[in-house]
Amino acid sequence: MSLLSAITHAPCPRAMTALVAATLAVLIDSALRPRDYRALLNSRSFAGIMKLLSTFTLVFLQVAALFYLITLLPGALRVILLIFSAFIIIIQLSYWRTLSQFMTGTDLYLAVTVSGDHRIEAILSFFKPLVLVYALPYVLILSVLMLAPPVSGIAMTIALSIVPALYLLVSNYILFHHVAERSYHLNPLTSFLRAILHCRFESRRAYHGPRDELPAFHVTQRPLDSIIYVIDESVRGSNLSLNGYPRDTTPFLQSLEARGLLKNPGICAAASSFTHISNAYLITGHNEFPDTAYRTDKNPTIFDYAKKMGYETIYIDINRVYLASLKKAAGDGPVRSLDRWMNESSFDELNIDLDTTKDVGVARYLSTILNEKSGCFIVVNKKGLHFHYRNNYPDDVASTIWKPVMKFSQSIDPGATGREKLVNTYDNGIRYQVDEFFRVLVSETTNQNYAILYTSDHGQTLAEHGQVYTHMKTDQEIVDVPGFFIASEWYGKKGLIDGITPDIKVSHLNNFATLLDLMDVPMPLRVRPYEKSIFALTAEDNSERYYMSGSLHGSGDYEVTSIPTPPGDGWGVSRPVGNNAKDYL
Repeated sequence: MSLLSAITHAPCPRAMTALVAATLAVLIDSALRPRDYRALLNSRSFAGIMKLLSTFTLVFLQVAALFYLITLLPGALRVILLIFSAFIIIIQLSYWRTLSQFMTGTDLYLAVTVSGDHRIEAILSFFKPLVLVYALPYVLILSVLMLAPPVSGIAMTIALSIVPALYLLVSNYILFHHVAERSYHLNPLTSFLRAILHCRFESRRAYHGPRDELPAFHVTQRPLDSIIYVIDESVRGSNLSLNGYPRDTTPFLQSLEARGLLKNPGICAAASSFTHISNAYLITGHNEFPDTAYRTDKNPTIFDYAKKMGYETIYIDINRVYLASLKKAAGDGPVRSLDRWMNESSFDELNIDLDTTKDVGVARYLSTILNEKSGCFIVVNKKGLHFHYRNNYPDDVASTIWKPVMKFSQSIDPGATGREKLVNTYDNGIRYQVDEFFRVLVSETTNQNYAILYTSDHGQTLAEHGQVYTHMKTDQEIVDVPGFFIASEWYGKKGLIDGITPDIKVSHLNNFATLLDLMDVPMPLRVRPYEKSIFALTAEDNSERYYMSGSLHGSGDYEVTSIPTPPGDGWGVSRPVGNNAKDYL
């Protein structure tokens, strides 16, 4: 009798099959991911060893419990679930090969809340055909579960499912409270389940009440100026020639600077390497990492202040991140004080044709609003330069300035040739999505009483150190973002912008109070201790500029890092590569 036959004919065949399959799965996992298992052995203290053994056992039993639940299913459902499991394994291993980790609760939250375009682009950027070779052993182990005999009757299936299902729930709740989220992942399937449950546990613990109210305040008339807060996507500040990049990526912006219409304090440090975290801090003015007190959910938003000061409030969301997930709870909930909330569907309803890259069409619409009226406060989440970069500028000769470029669906290759294509493609995207955006907006706007504050949610790695990921890690290149003002010729507070102290160090955390200053919000109306406005910064401020990666509210893994003064090597610097690289050194 073969070993498999002996297992499946044992007194408890399903439990024995699940236990043997779990053992083989963990052995295979340790062979394919040895570095992760060596990391578990770092602690040599007695307490550390005991925690290792107890947690390892708890997670191993999770693998066995999950496999046991699969064996309880009838044949057809078992096949369907195994096919779905194979898909999850491929996704998880693709994620691991790109970011050296399985998905966390934060990653899963992003996957279900970002737009479908971002989700597809992320999967394409992570997936490499080689991952199928890594996934094959896991799938073969899963196929062993098909040999277990089926359960007779639905009632018996339900009865046998209660204990293992309850164990998976309770054990993951224990991990949620006591074990770092990125630790003790012995199998891609149980890791994925852990991420799902982590999201649910965090959601139940989160704050779901109304935002804090602002004090009573009455304005007598609508403001005469307009303020536009542009938050781009994945734009690295050091790739703008405005910031000294040797390629001419932002000629129009530099022409504005020469005319005295643009003020550039320099490279800004983003709040996070994650889009939703940066936006949460930018919109609410919170200034502590992580947000354990849920202030990003409680603070009044910038829209609340703008509405209180008499502005018409407009939110244009082409990127569909952060606030888009709160849209259903608008009114007096997480997002309020909005006169108009616009996304791509809103433009379709107005029969406004956005161009294929979206942003330039938004620029034209912004100029229309500014030309028609004053007293608008507008926040724009641009589509920007999320990978794949080749999708973010027109496929024509005029827009393809630097060559060779990546193909539309090509993965990142950190080798010399691949990196040359990566940087060329990204720089072409900067020239169109940033410089052309502002050329259209400024050139087509005739009302000359407005100010623009511009930044990006985060920057990008460009495979400087062999990375095949673009953001969501702690690399300092990821929080290298632009931050500048454009003030029209008749803007009333142009002197305030022109008077910014030279050589200051700007952070995302300074933007909120800066916007309050532009709106003339009085100090008694400012209900939180916000960071200094850019207008109040001195060269001595922000000697450490902090940023965060990971869990927004600190319930999962997170890491708080800083850009010191003086900064480390490479901060605020980017270089072209390829045959002409020597010309830029």
